[in-house]
Amino acid sequence: MNTTFDRIEAYLRALFEKKLPKIFTGHQPDSTLVDELLQVMQKTALRDETGKLYAPDLYLLRVSPQDLIEWQLHQDILDEIAHSIHTIGESVNLVFHKPPKIELVPVATIPVGGFSIAAHFVSKDLALPDTAVMTTQEAEGNEPTLPENAMLIIAGKSSYPLVKPVIDIGRHSGNDLVLSDLHVSRHHAQLRAIKNHYVIFDVGSTAGVYLNGRRISQATLHAGDVIRLGTVNLIYNQEPTSAFPTSVLPVDPIHDEPGDEL
Repeated sequence: MNTTFDRIEAYLRALFEKKLPKIFTGHQPDSTLVDELLQVMQKTALRDETGKLYAPDLYLLRVSPQDLIEWQLHQDILDEIAHSIHTIGESVNLVFHKPPKIELVPVATIPVGGFSIAAHFVSKDLALPDTAVMTTQEAEGNEPTLPENAMLIIAGKSSYPLVKPVIDIGRHSGNDLVLSDLHVSRHHAQLRAIKNHYVIFDVGSTAGVYLNGRRISQATLHAGDVIRLGTVNLIYNQEPTSAFPTSVLPVDPIHDEPGDEL
């Protein structure tokens, strides 16, 4: 897989090495945007059973509210980068459900001159209908049904009630559930309420998401499931509901062992 993304990176650098400096305020090197886009794209990409490699189609570029206008002035460059990702990606056999977009999101906790990037599948995702990762606003617009009395028991010591349709989990303070573990990525996982159950997604973490000992990219949760993010164990619980088939999408088997890079 690395060869695929190395080729995309080489093309992007050649295309945008002169344009990228226009975006930045001097706080970040001009190569950072391409680097981080490709890193999160590679970490979030999913391979199906036939070997096809699917790339995410939404990239949320979180910036300081003070920098938002400056970034918006260069939205045309961001759109051009997204178009190039699509064109170049397809040329090296990446599959996109829809043309990718880069959207700016102002976040108060992002320092001036800084940014972070998260990648999501917002269209129908592989063989699992209704389980694409969404932003909070999109999920609220669909009025999902929340499981009753759902919660996460954190490291066997405290509980976190799940009362929102979309819950972001990670080490960054901007997440709904913040886990201060160095092995947890800044933006590690997302829970989304679907049909009286929560579905968990790996949103580009480094160490991965493990469900009952198996590394997954997304899965429907049931009472008693044990989730491991970094070195933190989370036990999922909810009120009993009618039968609902478990949907699990594992990652590439070569990444199944917990000894992966951090």
